[in-house]
Amino acid sequence: MIRLGGPVFVADEKAAGAGESHGSRGDPALLARKHREKGFTAAYVPNIDIKDTALIRATREAFEKEGIILAEAGYWDNIMDTNAESRAFHRQRQLEALALAEEIGAVCSLNIFGSYCHGNGNSQHKALNFTEEAFEAAVDMARYFIDTVKPKTAFFAYEIFPFDIVDTAEGIERLIKAVDRKRFGAHLDLVNLINCPRAYFSSGDIARECVRRFGDRIVSCHVKDIKLKEPSISVILEEVPMGQGNIDLKTFMRQIEGLSRPVPFMMEHLKDEAQYDAAAGRIRETGRELGIEL
Repeated sequence: MIRLGGPVFVADEKAAGAGESHGSRGDPALLARKHREKGFTAAYVPNIDIKDTALIRATREAFEKEGIILAEAGYWDNIMDTNAESRAFHRQRQLEALALAEEIGAVCSLNIFGSYCHGNGNSQHKALNFTEEAFEAAVDMARYFIDTVKPKTAFFAYEIFPFDIVDTAEGIERLIKAVDRKRFGAHLDLVNLINCPRAYFSSGDIARECVRRFGDRIVSCHVKDIKLKEPSISVILEEVPMGQGNIDLKTFMRQIEGLSRPVPFMMEHLKDEAQYDAAAGRIRETGRELGIEL
Protein backbone atom coordinates (compact mmCIF):
# COMPACT_ATOMS: atom_id res chain seq x y z
CA MET A 1 0.00 0.00 0.00
CA ILE A 2 1.28 3.46 -0.94
CA ARG A 3 1.14 6.10 1.78
CA LEU A 4 1.36 9.56 0.20
CA GLY A 5 3.07 12.35 2.09
CA GLY A 6 4.95 15.61 1.78
CA PRO A 7 5.90 18.74 3.67
CA VAL A 8 3.30 20.87 5.39
CA PHE A 9 3.72 24.59 5.89
CA VAL A 10 3.22 26.27 9.25
CA ALA A 11 3.39 30.07 9.62
CA ASP A 12 6.17 31.43 7.39
CA GLU A 13 8.05 28.17 6.76
CA LYS A 14 9.74 27.91 3.39
CA ALA A 15 10.04 24.79 1.28
CA ALA A 16 13.16 22.73 1.97
CA GLY A 17 15.71 22.40 -0.80
CA ALA A 18 18.00 19.50 -1.66
CA GLY A 19 19.99 18.39 1.35
CA GLU A 20 17.66 20.12 3.82
CA SER A 21 15.21 18.58 6.26
CA HIS A 22 11.58 18.55 5.14
CA GLY A 23 10.39 18.21 8.71
CA SER A 24 8.33 21.03 10.20
CA ARG A 25 8.39 22.48 13.70
CA GLY A 26 5.52 23.22 16.01
CA ASP A 27 2.76 21.74 18.10
CA PRO A 28 2.50 17.98 17.35
CA ALA A 29 -1.31 17.95 17.31
CA LEU A 30 -1.36 20.88 14.88
CA LEU A 31 1.21 19.27 12.59
CA ALA A 32 -0.60 15.94 12.56
CA ARG A 33 -3.92 17.67 11.87
CA LYS A 34 -2.43 19.67 8.97
CA HIS A 35 -1.16 16.45 7.40
CA ARG A 36 -4.62 14.94 7.71
CA GLU A 37 -6.21 18.08 6.21
CA LYS A 38 -3.88 17.68 3.20
CA GLY A 39 -5.07 14.10 2.84
CA PHE A 40 -1.59 12.74 3.58
CA THR A 41 -1.15 9.29 5.10
CA ALA A 42 2.61 9.68 5.66
CA ALA A 43 4.77 12.49 7.04
CA TYR A 44 8.38 13.56 7.35
CA VAL A 45 9.58 13.39 10.95
CA PRO A 46 9.38 16.90 12.46
CA ASN A 47 12.60 18.62 13.51
CA ILE A 48 13.01 17.45 17.12
CA ASP A 49 16.00 17.24 19.44
CA ILE A 50 16.67 13.64 20.49
CA LYS A 51 16.89 14.84 24.09
CA ASP A 52 13.33 16.22 24.07
CA THR A 53 11.65 12.99 25.13
CA ALA A 54 8.34 14.64 25.98
CA LEU A 55 8.02 16.18 22.50
CA ILE A 56 9.03 12.91 20.86
CA ARG A 57 6.33 11.05 22.78
CA ALA A 58 3.70 13.71 22.05
CA THR A 59 4.57 13.70 18.34
CA ARG A 60 4.40 9.94 18.09
CA GLU A 61 1.01 9.89 19.79
CA ALA A 62 -0.40 12.76 17.70
CA PHE A 63 0.48 11.15 14.37
CA GLU A 64 -0.68 7.72 15.52
CA LYS A 65 -4.02 9.26 16.51
CA GLU A 66 -4.43 10.66 12.99
CA GLY A 67 -3.39 7.36 11.39
CA ILE A 68 -0.35 8.89 9.71
CA ILE A 69 2.93 7.00 9.24
CA LEU A 70 6.10 8.88 10.15
CA ALA A 71 8.27 8.08 7.17
CA GLU A 72 11.84 9.22 7.64
CA ALA A 73 14.12 11.13 9.96
CA GLY A 74 16.77 12.54 7.65
CA TYR A 75 20.16 13.94 8.53
CA TRP A 76 21.55 15.80 5.56
CA ASP A 77 25.25 16.37 6.10
CA ASN A 78 28.53 14.80 5.09
CA ILE A 79 29.22 11.62 7.05
CA MET A 80 32.31 11.07 4.84
CA ASP A 81 33.83 14.50 5.58
CA THR A 82 37.61 14.37 5.20
CA ASN A 83 38.03 16.55 8.29
CA ALA A 84 38.17 14.14 11.25
CA GLU A 85 36.38 16.45 13.68
CA SER A 86 33.57 17.25 11.23
CA ARG A 87 33.24 13.59 10.24
CA ALA A 88 32.89 12.50 13.88
CA PHE A 89 30.31 15.24 14.51
CA HIS A 90 28.16 14.29 11.52
CA ARG A 91 28.29 10.57 12.32
CA GLN A 92 27.18 11.28 15.86
CA ARG A 93 24.29 13.34 14.52
CA GLN A 94 23.37 10.47 12.20
CA LEU A 95 23.31 8.13 15.19
CA GLU A 96 20.92 10.57 16.87
CA ALA A 97 18.72 10.69 13.76
CA LEU A 98 18.42 6.90 13.75
CA ALA A 99 17.70 6.92 17.48
CA LEU A 100 15.01 9.55 16.88
CA ALA A 101 13.45 7.43 14.14
CA GLU A 102 13.30 4.50 16.55
CA GLU A 103 11.88 6.47 19.46
CA ILE A 104 9.28 8.36 17.45
CA GLY A 105 8.10 5.30 15.54
CA ALA A 106 9.36 6.32 12.10
CA VAL A 107 10.01 3.83 9.34
CA CYS A 108 13.61 4.85 8.72
CA SER A 109 16.45 7.29 9.12
CA LEU A 110 18.03 8.46 5.92
CA ASN A 111 21.19 10.11 4.61
CA ILE A 112 23.22 10.09 1.44
CA PHE A 113 26.63 8.39 1.54
CA GLY A 114 28.34 11.78 1.31
CA SER A 115 31.57 12.69 -0.44
CA TYR A 116 35.30 12.53 0.19
CA CYS A 117 35.57 16.26 0.77
CA HIS A 118 35.40 18.77 3.58
CA GLY A 119 32.02 20.44 3.73
CA ASN A 120 28.91 19.89 1.65
CA GLY A 121 28.74 16.29 0.45
CA ASN A 122 25.76 17.02 -1.78
CA SER A 123 27.62 19.28 -4.19
CA GLN A 124 31.33 18.45 -4.04
CA HIS A 125 31.82 15.34 -6.15
CA LYS A 126 34.91 13.12 -6.12
CA ALA A 127 36.07 10.14 -8.18
CA LEU A 128 36.88 8.33 -4.92
CA ASN A 129 33.13 8.15 -4.22
CA PHE A 130 32.83 5.34 -6.78
CA THR A 131 35.69 3.13 -5.56
CA GLU A 132 35.71 -0.15 -3.70
CA GLU A 133 37.06 1.83 -0.75
CA ALA A 134 33.84 3.88 -0.78
CA PHE A 135 31.73 0.73 -0.94
CA GLU A 136 33.50 -0.74 2.09
CA ALA A 137 33.11 2.56 3.95
CA ALA A 138 29.37 2.54 3.22
CA VAL A 139 29.12 -1.01 4.56
CA ASP A 140 31.09 -0.18 7.70
CA MET A 141 29.09 2.99 8.41
CA ALA A 142 25.73 1.26 8.00
CA ARG A 143 26.78 -1.51 10.37
CA TYR A 144 28.13 1.05 12.86
CA PHE A 145 24.90 3.08 12.93
CA ILE A 146 22.70 0.00 13.24
CA ASP A 147 24.87 -1.88 15.74
CA THR A 148 25.26 1.21 17.95
CA VAL A 149 21.59 2.23 18.08
CA LYS A 150 20.23 -1.33 17.87
CA PRO A 151 16.83 -0.30 16.46
CA LYS A 152 14.03 -2.83 16.74
CA THR A 153 11.61 -1.19 14.29
CA ALA A 154 13.36 1.64 12.41
CA PHE A 155 15.64 1.07 9.45
CA PHE A 156 18.78 2.91 8.40
CA ALA A 157 19.04 3.55 4.66
CA TYR A 158 21.17 5.45 2.18
CA GLU A 159 19.32 7.60 -0.29
CA ILE A 160 20.15 6.90 -3.91
CA PHE A 161 22.45 9.59 -5.26
CA PRO A 162 24.05 9.85 -8.72
CA PHE A 163 27.42 11.01 -7.34
CA ASP A 164 28.38 8.02 -5.17
CA ILE A 165 28.26 4.23 -4.98
CA VAL A 166 24.51 4.12 -4.15
CA ASP A 167 23.64 4.89 -7.78
CA THR A 168 22.38 1.66 -9.40
CA ALA A 169 19.88 -1.06 -8.60
CA GLU A 170 22.63 -3.66 -8.83
CA GLY A 171 24.86 -1.67 -6.48
CA ILE A 172 22.10 -1.29 -3.89
CA GLU A 173 21.40 -5.02 -3.96
CA ARG A 174 25.11 -5.70 -3.44
CA LEU A 175 25.23 -3.22 -0.55
CA ILE A 176 22.24 -4.85 1.19
CA LYS A 177 23.94 -8.23 1.03
CA ALA A 178 27.28 -6.86 2.24
CA VAL A 179 25.84 -4.90 5.19
CA ASP A 180 23.98 -8.04 6.28
CA ARG A 181 21.76 -6.38 8.89
CA LYS A 182 17.98 -6.82 9.19
CA ARG A 183 17.49 -3.12 9.97
CA PHE A 184 19.33 -1.95 6.84
CA GLY A 185 16.69 -0.87 4.37
CA ALA A 186 16.54 0.42 0.81
CA HIS A 187 15.21 3.88 0.07
CA LEU A 188 13.94 4.26 -3.49
CA ASP A 189 14.28 7.66 -5.17
CA LEU A 190 13.63 6.81 -8.81
CA VAL A 191 14.62 10.26 -10.09
CA ASN A 192 18.04 9.92 -8.45
CA LEU A 193 18.64 6.76 -10.49
CA ILE A 194 18.15 8.72 -13.72
CA ASN A 195 21.72 9.75 -14.52
CA CYS A 196 21.93 9.38 -18.33
CA PRO A 197 19.64 9.49 -21.39
CA ARG A 198 19.36 5.69 -21.50
CA ALA A 199 17.98 5.67 -17.95
CA TYR A 200 15.81 8.72 -18.65
CA PHE A 201 13.88 6.85 -21.33
CA SER A 202 13.50 3.64 -19.29
CA SER A 203 12.52 4.73 -15.77
CA GLY A 204 9.73 2.16 -15.63
CA ASP A 205 12.18 -0.66 -16.33
CA ILE A 206 14.45 0.68 -13.58
CA ALA A 207 11.56 0.71 -11.09
CA ARG A 208 10.78 -2.90 -11.97
CA GLU A 209 14.45 -3.87 -11.61
CA CYS A 210 14.64 -2.28 -8.15
CA VAL A 211 11.59 -4.17 -6.93
CA ARG A 212 12.91 -7.41 -8.43
CA ARG A 213 16.32 -7.03 -6.80
CA PHE A 214 15.42 -5.64 -3.37
CA GLY A 215 11.68 -5.02 -3.16
CA ASP A 216 11.47 -6.73 0.21
CA ARG A 217 13.86 -4.09 1.64
CA ILE A 218 12.22 -0.92 0.25
CA VAL A 219 11.11 1.08 3.28
CA SER A 220 10.33 4.53 1.85
CA CYS A 221 10.31 6.39 -1.47
CA HIS A 222 10.75 9.91 -2.80
CA VAL A 223 8.44 10.81 -5.67
CA LYS A 224 9.25 13.66 -8.06
CA ASP A 225 9.82 14.25 -11.78
CA ILE A 226 12.76 14.94 -14.07
CA LYS A 227 13.23 16.41 -17.53
CA LEU A 228 16.07 16.16 -20.03
CA LYS A 229 16.97 19.66 -21.16
CA GLU A 230 16.52 20.23 -24.89
CA PRO A 231 18.02 21.45 -27.10
CA SER A 232 21.36 20.48 -25.65
CA ILE A 233 24.34 18.48 -26.87
CA SER A 234 25.41 17.64 -23.31
CA VAL A 235 23.34 15.80 -20.72
CA ILE A 236 21.47 18.18 -18.42
CA LEU A 237 18.77 16.67 -16.22
CA GLU A 238 16.54 18.98 -14.21
CA GLU A 239 13.95 18.26 -11.51
CA VAL A 240 10.57 19.69 -12.53
CA PRO A 241 7.04 19.76 -11.06
CA MET A 242 5.18 16.46 -11.21
CA GLY A 243 3.83 15.72 -14.66
CA GLN A 244 6.22 18.02 -16.52
CA GLY A 245 8.95 15.41 -16.90
CA ASN A 246 9.44 11.86 -18.09
CA ILE A 247 9.22 9.69 -14.97
CA ASP A 248 6.97 6.66 -15.55
CA LEU A 249 4.78 7.39 -12.54
CA LYS A 250 2.27 4.67 -13.35
CA THR A 251 4.87 1.91 -13.35
CA PHE A 252 6.54 3.34 -10.26
CA MET A 253 3.23 3.34 -8.38
CA ARG A 254 2.25 -0.15 -9.56
CA GLN A 255 5.57 -1.54 -8.37
CA ILE A 256 5.40 0.06 -4.93
CA GLU A 257 1.73 -0.80 -4.47
CA GLY A 258 2.62 -4.46 -5.04
CA LEU A 259 4.99 -4.62 -2.07
CA SER A 260 3.96 -6.44 1.09
CA ARG A 261 4.29 -3.48 3.49
CA PRO A 262 2.81 0.06 3.48
CA VAL A 263 5.47 2.27 1.87
CA PRO A 264 5.68 6.07 2.33
CA PHE A 265 5.67 7.89 -1.02
CA MET A 266 7.12 11.28 -0.15
CA MET A 267 7.11 14.39 -2.35
CA GLU A 268 10.08 16.75 -2.14
CA HIS A 269 12.03 19.63 -3.72
CA LEU A 270 9.07 21.72 -4.85
CA LYS A 271 9.19 25.45 -4.28
CA ASP A 272 5.99 26.12 -2.34
CA GLU A 273 2.73 24.76 -0.98
CA ALA A 274 0.86 25.34 -4.24
CA GLN A 275 3.31 23.14 -6.15
CA TYR A 276 2.97 20.41 -3.54
CA ASP A 277 -0.81 20.57 -3.79
CA ALA A 278 -0.60 20.27 -7.57
CA ALA A 279 1.84 17.34 -7.36
CA ALA A 280 -0.37 15.55 -4.84
CA GLY A 281 -3.32 16.05 -7.16
CA ARG A 282 -1.40 14.51 -10.05
CA ILE A 283 -0.35 11.51 -7.97
CA ARG A 284 -3.88 10.96 -6.69
CA GLU A 285 -5.28 11.20 -10.22
CA THR A 286 -2.79 8.57 -11.37
CA GLY A 287 -3.74 6.43 -8.39
CA ARG A 288 -7.42 6.61 -9.33
CA GLU A 289 -6.59 5.54 -12.89
CA LEU A 290 -4.71 2.52 -11.53
CA GLY A 291 -7.20 1.68 -8.80
CA ILE A 292 -4.62 2.41 -6.10
CA GLU A 293 -5.78 3.85 -2.80
CA LEU A 294 -3.43 6.43 -1.28
